[in-house]
Amino acid sequence: MDEKLKAMINIFSLLRKANGLNRERANFYSLNDLESMILIHIGMNEKVKQKTLVNKFKSPKQTINSAIMNLKDKGYIDLRTDEDDKRAKNLYLTPEGELRRREALVPIEEANRAMYEDLGEENVREITKYLNLLLDSISNNFMKEDR
Repeated sequence: MDEKLKAMINIFSLLRKANGLNRERANFYSLNDLESMILIHIGMNEKVKQKTLVNKFKSPKQTINSAIMNLKDKGYIDLRTDEDDKRAKNLYLTPEGELRRREALVPIEEANRAMYEDLGEENVREITKYLNLLLDSISNNFMKEDR
């Protein structure tokens, strides 16, 4: 097999494994990985809008909206009209969402901090840099596949 192709397959296999472990970790707490990230983000910030989450998680608006609606249906978040912009809604944790955050997400946050310490600041920056490079390359080459 072509060494370049093998290298790319290895990268995607590692990403798939990391994604699977992250999903498994969230499922342990009866959440999906996106829902857990949204709850963590809402819990860390005073006011959060859907647009902020779309930009932060680089996900389609509809994907984020579906996760928000699932969290709302579970009673974990509440949507309230923004005082400054009546067209916008801010997301807040409900008392039940705050309890869920303490039970499930605090251990995930602590594990994330421990992983950061294991990897070190420089490696985290490098991994982020190279993953962004990979995403750009996938996006650029995917567009070529469409033609």
